Amino acid sequence: MRGHGASARVYLVVGEEAWLRRQAVERIISAHLTPEERELNLDRLEAAETEIHELLTRADTLPFFGSTRVVVVRGLDRMPAASQERLCSYLETGPPPCVLVLEAASLDRRRRLWGVLQRVAQVVEADPVDSRKAAAWVVARVREAGKRITAEATQALVAAAGTDLETLAGEVDKLVAYAHDRSTVELADVEAVASHGAEVSVFALTDAVAQADGPGALRVLHRLLQRESAVGLVGLLASHFRALLYTSALVRRQASSAEVRAALGSRAWLYPRYREQLRRFRPGRLAELYRLIQRTDLALKSSGGPPEVLVQQLVVQLCQPRTTASEGVGGPA
Repeated sequence: MRGHGASARVYLVVGEEAWLRRQAVERIISAHLTPEERELNLDRLEAAETEIHELLTRADTLPFFGSTRVVVVRGLDRMPAASQERLCSYLETGPPPCVLVLEAASLDRRRRLWGVLQRVAQVVEADPVDSRKAAAWVVARVREAGKRITAEATQALVAAAGTDLETLAGEVDKLVAYAHDRSTVELADVEAVASHGAEVSVFALTDAVAQADGPGALRVLHRLLQRESAVGLVGLLASHFRALLYTSALVRRQASSAEVRAALGSRAWLYPRYREQLRRFRPGRLAELYRLIQRTDLALKSSGGPPEVLVQQLVVQLCQPRTTASEGVGGPA
């Protein structure tokens, strides 16, 4: 929190990280109201749905049977421009009798409202976190629940779920419940219950392939087949290797962030992880492996062979030191 001006009656909570915004708002409320005082002295308003005259009336209302009243206005960035102008004029007359908490994902810094709030409000920033801070946050939240989480599991969870703390909070709650009476959350727990657990395992499977670790790859495959169909798993593998091929091209031409987002779409946040994994493959190897995956996909859809056997054959061949374009699942094409 950083102050701008002497007033402690107006707060601006701003930033794209929704979880941090919500937690900051709750801390401000708790600092001014006891749980018993909230029923009569706490208003929560939506900026886009509340007429400005009603909002200002609530802000000017004195507390009932208490010393402080708190008015929270959510979605300030969605408030109509004319209402923002009225709010600016109100704030410039002096601090309100209530504690006014204004919340927004972002604000246009060219507008008058931003300048006024810089002068009269205390600003709480809720900016998105990077993967390192997200991992530390996961460790701390698991610790609050009375458990530990391994570094491997933490990295896998952040790689699969991303750095959005709202999403990670839900994933951590699931993992803690799944671990039950065990004191430590393991990688296998992430693979079993995380929303993107299958993608975690695909990363692990691809790591084993890159190291030509057949036994390790088959162990990961066994875990994957407990939650994914053979056809679905080959689809995940194909998608993963396509992303690695895209990453290879992006790295070669030193692509910008915009180009990475355009090429990888919703997986753009995994670009650093793809680059790391890419270094484990020799040039040209990825294209060979991707052709094998395509052959298996075709075999699953046309041969009528046992799906799990075909996928196991694929994994064994993926782990072989060399594969030629003429090879396929079950022997030469």
